[in-house]
Amino acid sequence: MAAAAETAGTRRDLIMGNMRGVKANLTSIDNTDTWTPGLSIIEFFTFNPSAAAATTQWGATVSTPANRQAVVTFAIESGTLDGQVIAWGC
Repeated sequence: MAAAAETAGTRRDLIMGNMRGVKANLTSIDNTDTWTPGLSIIEFFTFNPSAAAATTQWGATVSTPANRQAVVTFAIESGTLDGQVIAWGC
């Protein structure tokens, strides 16, 4: 089964010097779901779940495939998560 691609409910693009930033609200994030913020390189990424069980652990990896669009892949221990993500890069 292919991973689902997350679509931001609310998205804000920011520019600070030569860095670009993306802040977005994501919902129903499952294990192996992906998010492509539109950056070629992600230097910094954070995720703040809005509600999660105390025992739910999460992680994320960033990769840049051949098409030069960085992709965040979520690792969710159990259930689904909602929350805000912030990515800085170029």
